Amino acid sequence: IEEVTYRQPLAVTEILSLPNGEAFSVCPRCRITLEREYQQFCDRCGQRLSWKDFSKAKIIKWKPK
Repeated sequence: IEEVTYRQPLAVTEILSLPNGEAFSVCPRCRITLEREYQQFCDRCGQRLSWKDFSKAKIIKWKPK
């Protein structure tokens, strides 16, 4: 049943902004940065992605741990 939820697209709603000026979209399921914008699936966890409201994505500043 869990794998069926990966087929339902989840909206990409966050962008991680790094101190050097680079920015990466964040997977809504595994919370890891995506290699490319507008890819159909997360290359790490396989979650299907929706980019419908990406223009409204929240920018998150990177903080060292």
